[in-house]
Amino acid sequence: MAVLATYGANPLLLFPGLFGVGAAMMMAIPTIQERLTRFAPEAPSLAGAMNLAALNAANALGAWTGGLSIGAGFGLLSAVWAGFGLTFAGLILFGLTLASQRPTARVI
Repeated sequence: MAVLATYGANPLLLFPGLFGVGAAMMMAIPTIQERLTRFAPEAPSLAGAMNLAALNAANALGAWTGGLSIGAGFGLLSAVWAGFGLTFAGLILFGLTLASQRPTARVI
């Protein structure tokens, strides 16, 4: 996304970049759905519904922050930087979640 935001004014880089972002998301979403189904075998439909609700909320948040950056006068490609920031924040949250779930060593 940083490459897309930096060089997105060039159509030769814009279109492959947009395709790459879309392809990455289309690969990630089914993987997330499958993992959630494993963690919630008693209620897979509820886990799937919660995942889709979270994806819809993220989509709305991304559109809102992109609109704010464009509305502030930073240009059309500022929406990509807003998406990059949200993605980075999500990765940090994901890393913190993983770190909190690591098993601790038992001292006997």
